[in-house]
Amino acid sequence: MRVKKEVICILLMAMTMLLNACSSDESGAQTVTTGEEPVGKQVQLMTYAPYFTEKEAPRRAPSGFTAYTPDKTTDMGIYMIKDGDLSYKEERLRYASKWFAFFEAEADEDYTVYGYMPKITGMSSSLSSVTSDGATLTINGIKPVTADDICIITGVKETDTDLKEGQFHWFMANANDNFYMYLLMDHLYASVKFSLKVSEEYAQLRTIKLKTMTLSTDKGSVNAVISLTHNTTGASPITSVSYSLTTGDNCAAEIFNDAEGQALSSTTPIAVSACFAPTLSDNLTLVSTYDVYDSKGNLIRANCEATNKIPNLEAFRGQRVQLNMKVDPTYLYIMSDKDLDNLFTIE
Repeated sequence: MRVKKEVICILLMAMTMLLNACSSDESGAQTVTTGEEPVGKQVQLMTYAPYFTEKEAPRRAPSGFTAYTPDKTTDMGIYMIKDGDLSYKEERLRYASKWFAFFEAEADEDYTVYGYMPKITGMSSSLSSVTSDGATLTINGIKPVTADDICIITGVKETDTDLKEGQFHWFMANANDNFYMYLLMDHLYASVKFSLKVSEEYAQLRTIKLKTMTLSTDKGSVNAVISLTHNTTGASPITSVSYSLTTGDNCAAEIFNDAEGQALSSTTPIAVSACFAPTLSDNLTLVSTYDVYDSKGNLIRANCEATNKIPNLEAFRGQRVQLNMKVDPTYLYIMSDKDLDNLFTIE
């Protein structure tokens, strides 16, 4: 509905006259306020609103899996196998705040996807024995110890109701530049979690600030042969994995670094995790550096080093072993007594 300009002007003039008539110096006259000043000192409102209803996620992670997002820039090596003719080629995805694809896929085609992450310089891979039921993925040049959780990847086909574990395919919903990949990942290595703290008696006299931790082995690299298969039972797509170790230079992985040093507590341990090839469970060495402070916060010794031979962890692929480590010297420090090396002991 449109209102003529002349009518609006007449209304404005009438309102101005009414306001002037109400404004007076006589006792009891009404006071006209501006729009920036409240008329009443206090207004009580009683408001109500319904709860938000929870919208069920259209696609949930299959049983035994959880949502995963890398915590740093990560490359992923994948093989796109075109259904029907089993032709395939190696492609690459990269995560840097979001995923980027370095390949194009044919519209309205289904693909089976196999792969691994992270794809690090020095690693190479190949796919063989490709059938409609599975394939063999070989990865060479893997670091035997690493701070990265190396995972094997399989695609999951989208369904109307939910993601179904066991349906390892790739699906492109629309023939445009926006496509979705639903991937399941399974651990290739075992993991060790170091739980570090200091004894209560020692904490009363000294403060230990952990600076670095390096896990090493005398092996050069690992080659892994992974047998992958489709299934509808909900089991892992990894049928089997065989590892072979190569000789060469020692491999060392820094698994913790804090330039300022993180103080060890006598009550709440610091947790540090690393991954290793299961065949190395009895061949690992941990080197830790730390600073020592007295009870007044004065630096006593800087960049001390402790070396621990890790016992046989008896860990398999996808398993995590926890090692409790404590600073517990053989004697209590008194005044300016010299600090000991190799303070860390494995409980």
